[in-house]
Amino acid sequence: MMTMLGIYLAKLGLPKNTTKVFESLLLLGETKASDIIKKTGLHRHLVYEALKDLEARGLAKRLVRNDVAHFRILSADPLIKEAEDRYAAATEIARLLREKKEKIESTVTFFEGVEGVNAFTELVLAQGQDLDVLGGNARFRQFYSEIFDHWNDRRIEKKIRFRVLAPNEVTDAHLYGAAEVIIRRYDARLFPGVVWIFGDYLAHIVWKTKQNTEIILIKQPDLAEQHRELFSALWKVAK
Repeated sequence: MMTMLGIYLAKLGLPKNTTKVFESLLLLGETKASDIIKKTGLHRHLVYEALKDLEARGLAKRLVRNDVAHFRILSADPLIKEAEDRYAAATEIARLLREKKEKIESTVTFFEGVEGVNAFTELVLAQGQDLDVLGGNARFRQFYSEIFDHWNDRRIEKKIRFRVLAPNEVTDAHLYGAAEVIIRRYDARLFPGVVWIFGDYLAHIVWKTKQNTEIILIKQPDLAEQHRELFSALWKVAK
């Protein structure tokens, strides 16, 4: 069973055998390796490896008396210094992570009409990320066929996966026919509306008419991931 000292040494990163030898030296005081071997029950080779480790850490010192090597504990200061260094490193890592999180930029962009749809869909291609559409109703293809067909060909070239969850009430004629689009159906009461999810973005889209389409594009990684998880959950139960 491990002693409290052994537990503390293990927490500070000392290997099991090094810990045993350290505890033996603490109890025996200055002593020979043979005494440590008897005390710990470890193989001779393991004891010498542990002693080398303690010397390298500055925790023990080798002395030669009458041509016989003796060993003794020096100080716990190196352990304190190592712990302080680790704490400083962990603190710096935490600071960098906080700084990175604070630097994540959240933006909201509005698109409308034919030009807006064209600009938005170009952005989707530029991201090159898989595209999931929640609440797909095929109006992109219906209202903007001249944009959709060329856009979809380029999407396929870029190997961007395109999955659509479509409400049950949307007819097959509105959905099928577009190349390499994976479609499943779901109950729109679970999520009314249309949302495109790709990379760090999600876009709420209102397809009214060709001249009156509104897109609210939000760049926010956490929010995009939350919607992606919702999409995945619905995708699993969809037909």
